[in-house]
Amino acid sequence: MTGRAPYCGALGMDFVMYAPELEKNKNLTDYMSGIMDTLDGSHGVEFTYLPIVYEDDCQVCDGKAEFKQNSKPYYEITIRFLQESINGEHGA
Repeated sequence: MTGRAPYCGALGMDFVMYAPELEKNKNLTDYMSGIMDTLDGSHGVEFTYLPIVYEDDCQVCDGKAEFKQNSKPYYEITIRFLQESINGEHGA
């Protein structure tokens, strides 16, 4: 894992869902929760491994979700790094 640590600071995530309609009994929070779970790491007994962007989805502390009707379903996410990273670099 040397040199592969994820971002450990606070994050913002903006989510835009494009589709004809949302699935029955689903809301934007359901979709965003799944995306947030996908981008974090899996937890071993003593460490986090295979992170994509951040260590844990609880780091996402700011954001918005929006639905835009469209015939083709897809989504866009924007990640904003809100604090210094573990390497001391500043986020946007």
